[in-house]
Amino acid sequence: MDFDGPVAGVPGAVIRRVDGLPRVLADAMPAGQFASAKPGQLLLDVPSVGRFLVRDGVTIEVAPAPDADLGKVTLLLYGSARGALIYQRGELPLHAASLAPPGRDQAFAFCGAAGAGKSTLAAELSRRGWVLVADDTSRITWNTDHAVAWPSRGSIKLWRDACEANGLDVAGLERVTRDLDKYYLPAPARSEPVRLGAVVELLTDGQGQGDALSAGERMSLLTRHAYRQSYIRPLGRQADFVRMVGHVASACRTLRLSGARARPVRALADDIERMVR
Repeated sequence: MDFDGPVAGVPGAVIRRVDGLPRVLADAMPAGQFASAKPGQLLLDVPSVGRFLVRDGVTIEVAPAPDADLGKVTLLLYGSARGALIYQRGELPLHAASLAPPGRDQAFAFCGAAGAGKSTLAAELSRRGWVLVADDTSRITWNTDHAVAWPSRGSIKLWRDACEANGLDVAGLERVTRDLDKYYLPAPARSEPVRLGAVVELLTDGQGQGDALSAGERMSLLTRHAYRQSYIRPLGRQADFVRMVGHVASACRTLRLSGARARPVRALADDIERMVR
């Protein structure tokens, strides 16, 4: 697998495969599991997978471990490493799947706790003609008066049971890693950034729903779903993070949708499409 080339959805940023990287980043702070960071640099050292050095919002260097599962290397590149790169640029990596409704030049970002069904909902909306912007981690920037969602890779990661529920034969799909029963579902995807119109939080039953949120509640929701928050302080990006969350909270609708785990995905998608109208 070739790990040299541009970072999807981050113009000007590149991935470079190297023979080796340091085990320790001098003068760095702990930044979560397997990570250490300081302003301008973040090092990931993941046993049996590899090391990743993210620099200045423009470069990700990767040194895969011998005999590493290259699927895991790819997951870290487009998850943890890309998220760090986005923070280094003063932007917001939102742990959300983003899609644009048919005929609309506007994206909705769907966030929620692990297992809430973000990717399953994304696959159902894609089946209905929505266009994928990003799966799992959405890069959000600010363009003077509105938030912008940037494209990532043109596929959605789905567990086998979600694939089979959608009538998909996993034999024809690329497996995410050797030991995960999870697959890449290709989806029609945008190649250009799009205005972010709303952020929808998928809730479990009993938590209520609605869009009458205070400014503080909107900022709290966005903060909860920021990707790898443990990176922010060691990278010295606290002020940028607060500024970005404030911009997005003020410019985008923020909605809650209950029953994410208890209701059929088609019912959730119906609710989403009613919101869009």
